[in-house]
Amino acid sequence: MDRTQEIMEKVRRIELQARRMSTATFAGQYRSGFRGQGLDFDDFREYRAGDEPRFIDWKVTARTGTPYVRTFHEEREQVLLLAVDVSGSMDYASAGLADTKREYAAQIAAVLAYSAALNGDKVGLLLFGHRPHFYLPPAKGMKQCQRVVREILNAPTAGADDTMEEVAAEILRTQRKSAMVFLLSDFLAPPDKQSIGKLNFRHELVPVRVSDPAELELPTAGRICFRDPESGELLVGDLRNPQLRQAHASAVQAHRVEWQRIFNQLGIDSLDLRTTQDFIPALRQLFNRRSRLFAR
Repeated sequence: MDRTQEIMEKVRRIELQARRMSTATFAGQYRSGFRGQGLDFDDFREYRAGDEPRFIDWKVTARTGTPYVRTFHEEREQVLLLAVDVSGSMDYASAGLADTKREYAAQIAAVLAYSAALNGDKVGLLLFGHRPHFYLPPAKGMKQCQRVVREILNAPTAGADDTMEEVAAEILRTQRKSAMVFLLSDFLAPPDKQSIGKLNFRHELVPVRVSDPAELELPTAGRICFRDPESGELLVGDLRNPQLRQAHASAVQAHRVEWQRIFNQLGIDSLDLRTTQDFIPALRQLFNRRSRLFAR
């Protein structure tokens, strides 16, 4: 099977799974997780006791001699932007696992995209981790969902992690209108509170960290040769050495804790998933938390 046929088989598999998972119930939960993208101007009417003074239109009031306020309706159309890491490290899968981190992220993205489509929302895609970045402007419909999955799986594999500053700048440049942004990555890039803060200020940001279990704890596999999937650099190590395994685990944990500390400080609700994990319950919990928060 050549690469094109293999990718198309994976696209079809992920699409079928996403359609099955994106039920009306889940799509409703997804919808309830939006804060709402703002208000559109509707009309003018005379001021009534209890109206918000900040909505008084002083030009109309001066012209008519009677206080008038602007009325609005909630903007119904929402935008979901899927920002997906396709750097070299996302193509890793430990022995025995069917899906790479990229394929797992594509499944999450597909469920979110189909849920958005069921709600009549627009879906856009930004792929980062290789140059040039790929941007698919937000659009409605099932064909857009299919395109999203295909582009994630078909993106070039060569490339190193972008800095979070580069990723945030690209999202802010391409997606000027407020959107719900799901940032799917292994977050191996250096923690960057300032860039995440800028992104969260403009959009509803939901970081989703995707990890392979073998990345978190090295096995006692003896002498082994590692290859950096992004730089190609080779490193030989003896995994029977407990100090080596402990040093790796400590470094990984410190990096993960720092990212989580940034999310917590900024009040960002994030997800931390393993490629062996069913992500649907975690997504349901996320949207339930957000809907309760916005209902207050």
